[in-house]
Amino acid sequence: MSFRVAQETLEALEWPKVVQRLREQCRTAQGQKWLDEASSHTPGENSAGTATAGVATRFRPLKPAHLFEPTLQGLREKLQETDEARALLDAELAPPLGATADLAQPLSRAEKGALLEISELVEIASTLATLRLTARFFQRSAEQAPALAEACEQIEEQGELEKKIEHCIDPSGEVLDRASPRLAAARREILQLSSDLQKRLDRYVRDPEVSRHLSDSYYTVRNDRYVLPVKADFKGRVSGIVHDASRSGTTLFVEPEGVIEVNNRLKKAELDVSREIRRVLEELSGAVAQVSGPIRSGLDALARIDLAFARGRLSVAMDATSPQVDEGAVFELPGLRHPLIEGEDCVANDLRLGDPFSVLVLSGPNAGGKTVAMKAVGLAALFVRAGLHVPCEAGARVDAIEYLLADIGDHQDIGESLSTFSAHMANLADIVGHAGPHALIVLDEIGVGTDPGEGAALAQSILESLADRGARVITTTHYNLLKEMADVDSRFQNACVEFDPKSLAPTYRIQLGVPGVSSASAVAARMGMPSDVLARADALLDRDDRKLERMLSELATSRATLASETEQASRIRAEGESVRNDYRAKLERLQERRDDLFHKMQKDLDASFKEAHAEIAGVIRDLQRGPTSQKAAQARDQLQDLKTRSEEHQAETAPTPKSPASHLEPVDWRRARPGDALRVLSGSHGILESLPDRKGRVGVRVGGKKLVLAAEQVGRPTPDGAPTRTREQRVQVERAEPQEDGVILGGGIQSCDLRGERVQAALSRLSESLDRAAADGCDGLRIIHGIGTGALREAVREFLAECVSVKEFKTAPQDEGGEGVTFAELA
Repeated sequence: MSFRVAQETLEALEWPKVVQRLREQCRTAQGQKWLDEASSHTPGENSAGTATAGVATRFRPLKPAHLFEPTLQGLREKLQETDEARALLDAELAPPLGATADLAQPLSRAEKGALLEISELVEIASTLATLRLTARFFQRSAEQAPALAEACEQIEEQGELEKKIEHCIDPSGEVLDRASPRLAAARREILQLSSDLQKRLDRYVRDPEVSRHLSDSYYTVRNDRYVLPVKADFKGRVSGIVHDASRSGTTLFVEPEGVIEVNNRLKKAELDVSREIRRVLEELSGAVAQVSGPIRSGLDALARIDLAFARGRLSVAMDATSPQVDEGAVFELPGLRHPLIEGEDCVANDLRLGDPFSVLVLSGPNAGGKTVAMKAVGLAALFVRAGLHVPCEAGARVDAIEYLLADIGDHQDIGESLSTFSAHMANLADIVGHAGPHALIVLDEIGVGTDPGEGAALAQSILESLADRGARVITTTHYNLLKEMADVDSRFQNACVEFDPKSLAPTYRIQLGVPGVSSASAVAARMGMPSDVLARADALLDRDDRKLERMLSELATSRATLASETEQASRIRAEGESVRNDYRAKLERLQERRDDLFHKMQKDLDASFKEAHAEIAGVIRDLQRGPTSQKAAQARDQLQDLKTRSEEHQAETAPTPKSPASHLEPVDWRRARPGDALRVLSGSHGILESLPDRKGRVGVRVGGKKLVLAAEQVGRPTPDGAPTRTREQRVQVERAEPQEDGVILGGGIQSCDLRGERVQAALSRLSESLDRAAADGCDGLRIIHGIGTGALREAVREFLAECVSVKEFKTAPQDEGGEGVTFAELA
């Protein structure tokens, strides 16, 4: 799929300004040269430089091919290079594309055997360094930029030549002594001879017999020879050779006879230096000539990479995106902006062409932005052919076209006897002749310059002809006849530029699907036209035209009002969302604060429990030191007091539970019977086993386990009967029974069932049971842990061995559980 565009079309669309912006983004002389060559070629030649049969000269492909890609595959490859360059730039990565010069002439001269200048060799060395660094950059970035890395494979590093030039010449352009032993020796000889000459001349200047004949007490250099300034009247008094004279003639510059030989030797040494420098330059020039071909190839690759990054930088500057490209001649351009209008002055618009309609008729007031939008579509087609990103939002589609044809501006030509209308018709005839399914045509004010009725009819006929040929057309107009085409032909679609009826100023926003109002009177009023002239013009309007104009104006006003209300609703909704987000954030902060307070109270409660445990341990130690009945009673009272204080502290500090388990409905014990359903304080549900005894304790079975609880710790069940997540404490209090071995635990024992618990949870419950048994004055605790693997049993016994409140512990008799039960005697 080739591409043809006229130079007049490029200029009408202001393409040269885009090229200039792209040139400013180039970093190498080779890249700028490529771009300049592409811009300077007349689009009347194809890639082979011959005419294309059957096609007018003004529509032949541009040359060279690197500006507008002629094939769809090449176009996609160039866009991929731009994508990769943009991605690297967004990641703040870029190759070192600096310090390069245009080496075309130096390389050509070197190939012809000419001697290169020192400055040219320095530029070559700098360019070779850039080529080397760029190649290594893309070796590291091959994964992120495979297409650019492949292009960079054309670069051959010339490390030996680069090092050789840098060895011989420093960046300032001085040939170094290390370039040649003979050069170093000749320069040393020059230094020695110069020092010798200066000493001899110093002696001449200080010699009274000579100094009185000198016009001044110094020596200088004339014609590369050291001389003395001798008064003209005493030229015979100082023997030597006269080399020059002052302007006044009063001073002669004489080379004394005593330094002539040394001066000759100095001159010879300087000639030796010049010859050696020339030899070094000839050697370096020959080395450049031997690799001139690879250097040219590397420079071509460097220019390609430079242009890719120039396109990437332009994409960043325009905030552009990479479009989808196909062959369907479809244009989907969301948020399209004109690339030459920067900042807030540019209004983005959504434009569409090619699916399902092929002709877009743009109408609306003058200076409203119709032509700008139309040109932006044409430039989008050029951008894609040049591998540039399009200045619009993501999701754009810009298909490749073969022709880009335009009729914009005044084509009047007095030399050709063409009026404005005649020039337009000639151009339109040419456009109709080349229109086809893969052509994009932009027409500004079609049919103007003649009788409005005839012009409108001719414009409609031309647009219908272009639609018949399958071309994609975008045109601007003020003709009502063209605005009505969308109602009778599905290939046509209206679009308008909006006009603010209050300020009488354009908004530059485009609305698809509706025709626009020309608002000529409003524009004239804004430009200062007298009101009486405007009133007379309104009276002269044709009745039908006035009716249609009024309808369109009312529609535009309603549309503007609706847009304003929609914008206001969106703003209110956004404000509501913001307020809701603020309240949500405040709620989260309050929840976090509540959780923090809860954790803090829990820590305080744990600390209080630890202090209580320590006091209990102290009481137990006192009992162990003096086990008398009176002290035991005192200790029991102290333990009861500690328990009471602990419960009061817990009630004061613990947060109110969320579960309703703490609120129990009292049981009518007069009507209660064993087997009734009950609810315990923990929230669990169970079955009544026995009615309250003399101490107010009842038997309850919960989850297969029998519990003995205070009557106030149970209540009537909830209606749903759903269990809570709180796990019930499996603790049973019984009176002690005589043991077979004669041991009587006279204070009673409690039973703690740890079966089914994990070790950590079991030890925590065991600690609580031991504290409760000690506080209740019990003499022992029966711990049911089961046999299983033995891990829980060992953990329990290790815990009991370290517990200060346990005097001793032992395995239960076989008929009471054996290895599955451990008895702990409390101290």
